[in-house]
Amino acid sequence: MRLAQRPRLLVRPPLLSLAQLAKRYGQLRQRLRYLSQRQASRRTLLGLNDHQLEDIGKSRRQAEREGRKHFWQD
Repeated sequence: MRLAQRPRLLVRPPLLSLAQLAKRYGQLRQRLRYLSQRQASRRTLLGLNDHQLEDIGKSRRQAEREGRKHFWQD
């Protein structure tokens, strides 16, 4: 079987330099920090009372819908 015909899963990805690995690691850390902050904000939103929700222009239903999303959901 020629290389061009091999399924993509069998093709080895190119090796990365140390600088490229460091960059990707930094991007991964940044993404995980963002997801963690988003989940914390959603938990906080669920803890607000009706008066506080009114102050930020959200209804209880909107807050519940947003607060119940998984951390990976936009």
